[in-house]
Amino acid sequence: MPTAGKASWRELLRQGEHLLRRRARPDPCEDAGTDAFLLMQAAGGPDRSHYPLQKNDPCPPALREKYLSLLRRRATGEPVQYILGEWEFMGLDFKVGPGVLIPRPETEQLAEQAIESLRGRPKCRVLELCGGSGCIAVSVAKALPAADITVLELSPDAMRYLRENIARHGAENVTAIQGDALCPPPEIAGPYDAILSNPPYIASGELAHLQKEVQKEPVMALDGGGDGLKFYRGFNTIYPKMLAPGGLLLYETGEEQGEAVAALLQKAGLREVRILRDVYGQPRIVLGYAPESPSKTVKK
Repeated sequence: MPTAGKASWRELLRQGEHLLRRRARPDPCEDAGTDAFLLMQAAGGPDRSHYPLQKNDPCPPALREKYLSLLRRRATGEPVQYILGEWEFMGLDFKVGPGVLIPRPETEQLAEQAIESLRGRPKCRVLELCGGSGCIAVSVAKALPAADITVLELSPDAMRYLRENIARHGAENVTAIQGDALCPPPEIAGPYDAILSNPPYIASGELAHLQKEVQKEPVMALDGGGDGLKFYRGFNTIYPKMLAPGGLLLYETGEEQGEAVAALLQKAGLREVRILRDVYGQPRIVLGYAPESPSKTVKK
């Protein structure tokens, strides 16, 4: 790195990107340039709107050292989201850190689909399972302020972020409950107009082969059992029965799990079961509706 106090922001940014690419081998940062810029901004550097005018300005030594410290953390595989302490989802910033799953762009479709489906039911009741940071529930709550939303989360670490994000965004229509989605507490009682979940769905044997950054996220939020379908099978015996007539069941799944999860929903008697693709074109969302009348439920 250049001598302290003499390097410009542009020079530091270029060398920060190089550091991430070099230090992160054999698992290099795929977004080294973006990460280097975000960390520069977090260290006190210019944001994107001011960078063109300030890129040749010298970086103060104290900010340079702070930037180097953040870069070193990222180079060890610590997720940039954890370093920054927050991440954007559906246009909102959510607090994140060790112990909670990081919000991802492909999950936005789960929230968007729920919002679209529930706009005609402004005073709907919604249940989210495995709520994590609360990014899904809070996003739905902000779009549907008259909805009554309950979030179930087992992890004490994740509950801390969940409650903080509910308060941060003033989502007074969201209630967080700590409990096991596979053995729900008594207060989780239907009927619900929609039940949503992005449960753990990575097969246990694949966890050791995940990217270094993903391995820093909580195993509890990733491990879906032997074939990744443990939670979907468990949910299938519990939650379809909690849907109101015409209610929506909506899951995020792994890229190769859509057909299996769709079959579970059909077995539970749901109708209009569909698989939707995410922003990357991959099968990601599985949904189905409860019959309009309980008497129409298909028995298997």
